[in-house]
Amino acid sequence: MPKLKAISGHTSTMGAYRYLTKGGRALASDYINMDAPVLAGSGDLPEYGDYGWGRQMDLTRAAYGNDAAWRGMRARTYKHYILSPDPKDCVSLDALRRLSIAWAQEHFGAYEVAVVYHDDNAGRIPHAHIVVNNTDLETGRRLQVPDGKALNRSLQEMARSMGLSYMRDDPDADRFGAAGSPRT
Repeated sequence: MPKLKAISGHTSTMGAYRYLTKGGRALASDYINMDAPVLAGSGDLPEYGDYGWGRQMDLTRAAYGNDAAWRGMRARTYKHYILSPDPKDCVSLDALRRLSIAWAQEHFGAYEVAVVYHDDNAGRIPHAHIVVNNTDLETGRRLQVPDGKALNRSLQEMARSMGLSYMRDDPDADRFGAAGSPRT
């Protein structure tokens, strides 16, 4: 079952960019609504060249005026989601890319999104860092995520449809649900 962790950013996305790309540890990257250079591709998964997405996100926010504080509080400049698949699934990088992009596209299709993949944990299990800029490119409004649980439910459903482990969100099911997967 994939786990989803959300972190709010209040600074330039260049810090996230430097952290996620330092030392060449990124296995791959994907982008939504960004003009990253495509080098090649295998099927529906392109391979991208070096791209300074952090700077691009900062420029977009500034152009829309979304870096300014709101009602005396610092502006949330981005959301950083960490999508970690269940280690027992032995998810390939391609499968993780498909899951991550489908999930990000469903929820943040009108935003600039950078997805960076790592396997820098103890078990060398690939996971995705999904950075969503705070500006809706269609309306110019700031990012609002009113129901974080809905994001997780959607991820679990996508994992289920891909044949991966998933958590059920059924309060009437037993602890492991009908399919033997834990409830959220």
